[in-house]
Amino acid sequence: MTLNQEQFIQFVENYATYIVEGLDAESMEQMLYDLLVCQYEDLTEEQIVDEIEALYGEEVVADLLESATAVPVVQVSQDA
Repeated sequence: MTLNQEQFIQFVENYATYIVEGLDAESMEQMLYDLLVCQYEDLTEEQIVDEIEALYGEEVVADLLESATAVPVVQVSQDA
């Protein structure tokens, strides 16, 4: 079967609706988290900071950066 562009869009929307309707709240939250992380991993730090500032303000950027920089950096040995 070959769908035209409009049919394909409707097919994708139908499938997305089917998936969402079958999810419980916990699964939906995990899926949303995974999709957001996947999307933001492709952006630069500057792009993410700009988006956060525009949506939530500089204070949220500062808080998120502070909590990220509190994570210790693990040194990988070159001997391995």
